[in-house]
Amino acid sequence: MVNAPVPAVTTTIATTDLEAILRRLTRLEDEKEIEKLMAHRAYLHSAGRHDVEHQEMWSKREDIIFEPEDWGGWTGHAAMEQNYVKANPFPPSTKGLMIEHTVTTGIIEIADDRQTAKGVWISPGHETFPMGDGLPKPHWSWGRYGVDFVREDGQWKIWHLHVLTTFRTPFDKSWVETAISRPDYLPEEGTAMPGMLPPDRAVSFNQPYHPDKNPKYQPVPPEPYKSWKDTFSCVDPYTHPREVSQPV
Repeated sequence: MVNAPVPAVTTTIATTDLEAILRRLTRLEDEKEIEKLMAHRAYLHSAGRHDVEHQEMWSKREDIIFEPEDWGGWTGHAAMEQNYVKANPFPPSTKGLMIEHTVTTGIIEIADDRQTAKGVWISPGHETFPMGDGLPKPHWSWGRYGVDFVREDGQWKIWHLHVLTTFRTPFDKSWVETAISRPDYLPEEGTAMPGMLPPDRAVSFNQPYHPDKNPKYQPVPPEPYKSWKDTFSCVDPYTHPREVSQPV
């Protein structure tokens, strides 16, 4: 018995459906590119190559902003070059240096116009810093990132970067103990490194763990938005409605 030929099935995709699929694919590609950008930055930071990070991963706009933890923010490339590159106290030639800040729990939102994007990450990490003539000091160092991105020449670049402290503690002490009694060799909160210029922006938000403080919804995870005028920057103070105020 000879089987009858099976008629070909023709599937027609409406133009509007195809456009929606292409938009979803583009959004996924954008998110993946941003994930790779942040991961690559983590590797450069571990190697002490702040110079390469600044040159290759940051926007060429003059209104870039870097806000590290409790120091305040620096605006523009000249301030970035002086404070993040030249005044880096632990350049790549530093013996005994070890820094690893991973990027996890990411939430990324691409603007509908694809000109900007926003992301937040939690960053478990550890640091080992040389301390004069003694042995290097190892620490657990956890934080969070809030980042604004801008699209330039078809590529995503860092526009604003906010690093928030969760805790930093010697590897053999709990973060509770360190929050109550800060080790003498750690600089006071808000004290920048030698050679760094005073920040031109106040701290927008930074709250390391302390047993007398309640947790905060920071950095605020991004929500869908159409264009930059419809949202806020990671380096601007913002209190989300989900935020719980500090109990009296």
